[in-house]
Amino acid sequence: MKKTLLLAIASLFLFNLQAQTVEDLKATKADKEAARDALQAEIDALATQINEFPGWKLGGVGVIGFNALANNNWYAIGTPNSSNNALGLGWTGFANLDQEKYFWRNLLTLNLSRSSARADKDDATTQVVALTNGLDLSSLFGYKLTDKIAISAEAKWTSSLVEFDDNNTPTEIFDDKYPFALNNPGQATISAGITWTPIPDLVVLIHPLGYQKNWPGELISAAGAKIGASYAREIIRGVSWSSNLSAFIPYGGAGDVTYADAQNRVVNYSTGNLANWEWINGFSTSIWKGVGVTFNLGLKGNKQVADLGRLTTAATPLTLDLSDNPLQSYYTLGLSYTF
Repeated sequence: MKKTLLLAIASLFLFNLQAQTVEDLKATKADKEAARDALQAEIDALATQINEFPGWKLGGVGVIGFNALANNNWYAIGTPNSSNNALGLGWTGFANLDQEKYFWRNLLTLNLSRSSARADKDDATTQVVALTNGLDLSSLFGYKLTDKIAISAEAKWTSSLVEFDDNNTPTEIFDDKYPFALNNPGQATISAGITWTPIPDLVVLIHPLGYQKNWPGELISAAGAKIGASYAREIIRGVSWSSNLSAFIPYGGAGDVTYADAQNRVVNYSTGNLANWEWINGFSTSIWKGVGVTFNLGLKGNKQVADLGRLTTAATPLTLDLSDNPLQSYYTLGLSYTF
């Protein structure tokens, strides 16, 4: 009986001792977490001060995405014997200068991706190639009237980079070439007006004086207004978002365009048809020393560019319906390096 009682007392004592030890550890952990949060808040405040400090700021992110797929008698899909590969490359860089009386913001975005597929066992060998490419370069200079308002001028150039050439071997999936094809199509816009910076991470551009030149030469160019907005910041810890929206609203320039396809298709454009816009977004997260994952998404509305592409690729252009203005888009997902 005594042994049982002593054993019970000893067990109760050890249980209380263990409980106290666990509670002590939890309390110590909470103190450490509070100290960590306070230190992180100081680090974030210093990062904000560095970001807002006058002078040049340089940075950017590069992304590469690759995937390959092969099927052999995989009858759960419609093409059980097929292969696919995709390679995407992207780069965005900025160089911004902020001084007491003026600022100068420069942005360069490059995007190039290639995907292809074929079925080569059950059917005759076929090739399907999708190529996305683009260059976007802008430079904005502003003289500050107040902390938030500036008189500004911008030059912006968007262009194709390369074009696809199957080298007269359409059955060979990798036997293709990519010659340079700048301004095919391309677009240059110069504008002037007001820039509004309501918060440090957001820049809104309102330029009523502008002119937009379009290539190839048969496309209509026009005077008009340029509006846009750019935003970049860390939206949650470890995840950054950059967004650049630009639009052009023409004042005139309506008329006919003769596209140099097989039938010399003539398309009539009203002033409203010449309005165009582009929105490029990038989401990136750093996993280890700048290496992480990035997702880029580009959206565009431009009827002249859409019509040029559709008429160039259509087998029977005269029967092609050009009444709509389709949404144009691309995306790239892959490993990235932020600097």
